[in-house]
Amino acid sequence: MAGRIVLKEAFEAQGYAIVENFRLHLKDGVEVELDGFDPQAQVGYEYLTEEDGIEPGPLDLLMRQNQCQIFLIDESLVPDANAMLSAVFEFFRQIESDD
Repeated sequence: MAGRIVLKEAFEAQGYAIVENFRLHLKDGVEVELDGFDPQAQVGYEYLTEEDGIEPGPLDLLMRQNQCQIFLIDESLVPDANAMLSAVFEFFRQIESDD
């Protein structure tokens, strides 16, 4: 849960209007609930934990189709908040360079 707080604060600091627990409807009737998403900017995040049960496959497909940008991070890959912030700011740099 602390990871979600760090992510929400980081995205909001970048100017995104984050809606928590946002239901995103994908093609073929697939629906996922993201931890946070800005529907206007089409940017959001999902903090993957063992409890989530979310498969990143549909989100990868969505991003490849350039419909939105989703920051996916697995809790097992970030030992602390500093590592998470480093990863999320790299994500921000990537999406800014894509514009």
